[in-house]
Amino acid sequence: MKKIFTYYFAFFAALFLFPSLVQAQFEAGIGYLNATPSSTMRSYITRSSHGISVDLAYRIPKTNLSVGVQFAVSQYGYEKREETYRFDNGYEGNVNVEVTNFFTNNSMYLKYDILDNVFAQPYLLLGGGFSNFSTELSIIDPREEFTSDCPKPLEITTLIRDRTSYLLLGGGLRFDLSYPFKSLQRRKVLFDLRLTYLNGGEVRYMSLNEPNITPTTVGRENILFNFASAAQPDVIHEYHAGSSYRTTMQFITVNAGIFIVLEKWNWEWLDF
Repeated sequence: MKKIFTYYFAFFAALFLFPSLVQAQFEAGIGYLNATPSSTMRSYITRSSHGISVDLAYRIPKTNLSVGVQFAVSQYGYEKREETYRFDNGYEGNVNVEVTNFFTNNSMYLKYDILDNVFAQPYLLLGGGFSNFSTELSIIDPREEFTSDCPKPLEITTLIRDRTSYLLLGGGLRFDLSYPFKSLQRRKVLFDLRLTYLNGGEVRYMSLNEPNITPTTVGRENILFNFASAAQPDVIHEYHAGSSYRTTMQFITVNAGIFIVLEKWNWEWLDF
């Protein structure tokens, strides 16, 4: 986590330490993110993930280059099922078990605009970042779901947490919405479509779908969770939540969103 904070501190500090960038235009964007695993990872995460992304970038004056950061979170698996727990002392109870798989990507990138000030504006991307994978498990009493708007879980825990770094390469196409919507100023509101390939190091993650592949080839591990009910705190039940795998991180991501080009920042108060 300390590396991530250092990573972004250096980015934002550059905005204030280099007077030559004071006339840069800033861009802010938000959009939908679809991430599809590729290569070996695709064998164990068999579904695309869905999430959101937020971008902040600035354009270096008198160039076609922009430097930006993107924060993204995406869910690639969710499962909820009712389990009946029968303990050694004869106690029996039903609970809802929820397992959620998600990851976050924190990227820094350099963008080069091939064409500008036209309706369709293609660009290229190059960058890198850090990715965090997590699996969370919650155990909820079904009776509380009917009697409370915010049921308190009997137990909640993080089963897996791992991270890795990655490189990204991609490109996209922006559409200046001032062309179809004449009331908008030129190049102020842009519809953005982006395709990127992320290639990272090894990371451990959980899959809700059990692939039919020899476990020894991927370092498969069972994910077990010890659960004790509030009614019977001295009785421990071992719950099998799923399996984890360790492979290199490889994703193909598609972004679709809206970008707002902000006015040039007023630096006069800094006496530049």
